[in-house]
Amino acid sequence: MPCTFRTLIQHAQTRDSGLKAFCDANAFNLRPRDKGNLGKLVEFYLYGRLPNNDPHPDTEEGDIKATHVKKTRDGWCAKERLTLTNCGSTAKPETLDHLLADMTETRLYPKLRRGIVFVFEHADLPAEDKTVVDAFQYDLEALPEAMRAVLADDYAKIQACVRAREVSQRGQRYLHIHPHGSKGSSTRALGFTNKFLTTLLCHATNRPMRTVGRSLVF
Repeated sequence: MPCTFRTLIQHAQTRDSGLKAFCDANAFNLRPRDKGNLGKLVEFYLYGRLPNNDPHPDTEEGDIKATHVKKTRDGWCAKERLTLTNCGSTAKPETLDHLLADMTETRLYPKLRRGIVFVFEHADLPAEDKTVVDAFQYDLEALPEAMRAVLADDYAKIQACVRAREVSQRGQRYLHIHPHGSKGSSTRALGFTNKFLTTLLCHATNRPMRTVGRSLVF
């Protein structure tokens, strides 16, 4: 059932005294404009993990992520893309060349394949007062064939633009390569588009999904 993030933290720490002791003993500062702050708070308060630059997935089930859904006139949908991992820089094109390997062979695949996503309702509230709508796990290799085919096509398009040294998000429907960091940054990341995130959420939680105009909602 939906609950506030504060309630979820209290529940997790009541069940795990070690987690509470860890959170009480540690502290970290978040950069005010860091869009990943909510995910870092989930990692800290629910999993006992401090922010780090470890290239390996956060857990055996994949990276821990947080995202928002928003209410529209027609229903609910993912508010934003879900960034998965940095992949290189257009200022140094050679740093993107590892993407020319097959997707399952690239060093980033463990960061792409699986994940745990906490879904928050978008609201102008402190993090602890936000509503956690749901949480779900995904495994790209367990998705229906039609979804995997779109992901494979997107990855082929990413490879083509990397090969041509003209990196863009053009034509990528589920998985895309996008700017990441401060405005004007040359850093690029791989992420799920908001439409695919809506699709993935509905698939994982058995929510009915419909198309309204050019939008997907549930």
